[in-house]
Amino acid sequence: MSERHTGRTGAIGAWLFGAVGPVEPRTMAEALGLAEEAPGLQRLRDGEPLQLARVERLHTAAQRAFEQRTGEAVGRALEAAVRAGIRESAAGPAGRPSGTGTGTGTGTGSGTDRLKAEADAASQRLAADAALAGGRGLNTGLAFGIGLSPVVLVLALFAGRFVPPLFDSAIGCPEELILMDSLVCFAGGAMGAVFSVIIRLRDAYQLIQPAPGRSAPADIPADPVQLARMMRQEGWYRVVVGWFLASSLFLLINGGILTLLAPPAAPEDMCGPVPLSVAGHQALIKAWFFWGGVGFLAGLNERWAYGLVRRGGEPRPAGPPPPAG
Repeated sequence: MSERHTGRTGAIGAWLFGAVGPVEPRTMAEALGLAEEAPGLQRLRDGEPLQLARVERLHTAAQRAFEQRTGEAVGRALEAAVRAGIRESAAGPAGRPSGTGTGTGTGTGSGTDRLKAEADAASQRLAADAALAGGRGLNTGLAFGIGLSPVVLVLALFAGRFVPPLFDSAIGCPEELILMDSLVCFAGGAMGAVFSVIIRLRDAYQLIQPAPGRSAPADIPADPVQLARMMRQEGWYRVVVGWFLASSLFLLINGGILTLLAPPAAPEDMCGPVPLSVAGHQALIKAWFFWGGVGFLAGLNERWAYGLVRRGGEPRPAGPPPPAG
């Protein structure tokens, strides 16, 4: 029973945080059970140096894949392609491996063609794996931020209720209503921030595109596990930005600095010695919808905070130019 629970916990952890790759990735020669100077591998390296170097880079990247099954499938396919290339080079004319003289993998043999085709397919699968890692990390971070919001709201509510008596004071009805309005606005800011990220992130491949002015190897995407970790941080950071934007707008409106938006009813109008009337309850509900909407609109502006998810597809400002040599 404990083993099943451990296995389920490990599967959930791998789904959320990615597969645990080896500390020291295996080389292609080790995966094939060959020595680095094996004659067949050396012939293929002499005949197709660029293509084999590309395959070896992809093979190393596959061992860091976010999903274990993707990494294993890509690794097996690349290893099979290299085996086919070794067999073809061994069957070629003596002293002249396939593709000799080009160095670009332009040999016409089926083994060489398979080497290039498998490298292209591996590059696409690893890019999809990195995009999946980034999207899952971002969604996890957003979900964490949304889950954290009620905790912060409850803590703020308890602080407003129980902290004043510690100082021999108490909050009255208007103060309680203002506190409730602020918490509703706070929650609306979190929802607005999440909605803003969702509508801007149309394609998970946006998460693996290099920033303008930066270059990345065409075949090797970012480390997917690290990308997922960064995007988790980015997700809850966006929710926190929504909190602060909503809280700031609440202070501006209640402080009379921003008069363009006016609450439907003042808290003191809904407090008195008699119970609330039907109209008073309706005004209270309208106030909650008002502050929730204000918070939502404020949270939508999280896009103006720079981060990993670039605002509106706009490029980030370029860094300072490198010093002249």
